[in-house]
Amino acid sequence: MRKKIEISKKLLLRLYYKENKSKYKIGDICGCSFKTVLNRMRDYGMEPVSRSIIQSKYKKFDFSGSDKDKAYIIGFRTGDLNVYKTTPKSQVIVVRCHTTNIEQVDVMEDIFKRYGQVTCKKSLKDDSYTVNCFLNETFNFLLPKEDDVPEWIINKDDCFTAFAAGYIDAEGNLGVYDNRARFKLDSYDKNIIFYIYRWFYKNGIICSEPQKIGRKNQIYDIKYGYKYNKDLWRVRVSRADSLEKLLIIIKPYLKHKKRLSDLNKCLKNLNDRRNK
Repeated sequence: MRKKIEISKKLLLRLYYKENKSKYKIGDICGCSFKTVLNRMRDYGMEPVSRSIIQSKYKKFDFSGSDKDKAYIIGFRTGDLNVYKTTPKSQVIVVRCHTTNIEQVDVMEDIFKRYGQVTCKKSLKDDSYTVNCFLNETFNFLLPKEDDVPEWIINKDDCFTAFAAGYIDAEGNLGVYDNRARFKLDSYDKNIIFYIYRWFYKNGIICSEPQKIGRKNQIYDIKYGYKYNKDLWRVRVSRADSLEKLLIIIKPYLKHKKRLSDLNKCLKNLNDRRNK
C-alpha cells in the first residue's frame, strides 16, 4: 500500500492563500501531484480560490475616484466591456474587452492600471487586442449589465454627463461627412438611448427622437451572415448649434483619443461653416 503523502496544514495555508501558489506549483514544491495537493486541501476543509486570484498576483487597490469617475466608468462598461467573477466566491473582478481599436486599449489602461494588473494580448491573425483587468471587490458596481442608468447618476447633472461621455467613448460616432459635422449613437440599449435623448433635450440639444434602425435577427451583412442580436436604436444630432453645444459639454469628460480627435474636427468644421 502506498504511503500517504503528508503536507502540513500550516505550509499549505501559507503557499496557497498567502503566496497565491497554484495547486500544480505546490505539488512541485512538495514533490507530489496536483491531485495529492487537492486531497490534502479537502482533508483540511480548505476552500478553493478562484483561478483569477492565483493568476493575478499583483497588488490591487480600492476604487478611489469621484462620483463622476465612477459614472464615466459605468457608462464605458455598459457600452463595451465584459465584467465578471470567475466563481461566485471570487474576490477578483475581471474586466475584459476584445477590440481592434488601440485607443480603446489606452482608455482601459488609463482607467484601471492604478487599481490592478492590466494585461493586453495582440492577435497576429487579425490585429485585434484582448485586454484583461484584474480588480478587487470595490469594483462590484461594474458587475450589473443592464439597459438602465442608476438613479444616483440620473439625479446629478455632472454624473450623467460623465456617464454619457463614457457611453459615447464606447459606442458613439463623431465625424465630418459631406463637409458637415455629425454625431450618431447606435445601440441595442433602447432605454439608455432614450435616457441620453432626454438629457439632450434638458440641455437644449435639439434632435429627433431615437429611431429603430434594425430588427432582431435581421441580416445586415449578407456576405458574412451577420445579424443584429437585438433591435438596434439610433439617436443622431446634426443641427449645427445643437451639435456644437453637445460637443462642448462632453469634451472635458471624454478619454478616447480618437473620439476627442474627431470631436475637434467637428468643432473646426462647425466654426469654418459659421465663418464662411
